[in-house]
Amino acid sequence: MDLKVPYANITDKKIGFDAAKKLIPDVIAKLGVKTETKINESTNTIDAKGTGFSAMIQFTDTEALVKVDLNFLLKPLKGKILDTIERQLKKVV
Repeated sequence: MDLKVPYANITDKKIGFDAAKKLIPDVIAKLGVKTETKINESTNTIDAKGTGFSAMIQFTDTEALVKVDLNFLLKPLKGKILDTIERQLKKVV
């Protein structure tokens, strides 16, 4: 995992997942990356895939785990992408 965001405002992963599934597609769109977002209710995961971009956010009992894979051209933006996702997740978890 590239990033772990511990829960500070919530105690139930379902609450964080429900809030994040509304927020994350907009966050990724603001990054300028065109993706297809899949939300899996049974595993509490959000997957976003696009050309040269793949991100997965999984909600566990105590934290949100973020994994981002980028192609060669987007690798320099990985820090900015992770920082943006982390900031937005901290608002809801």
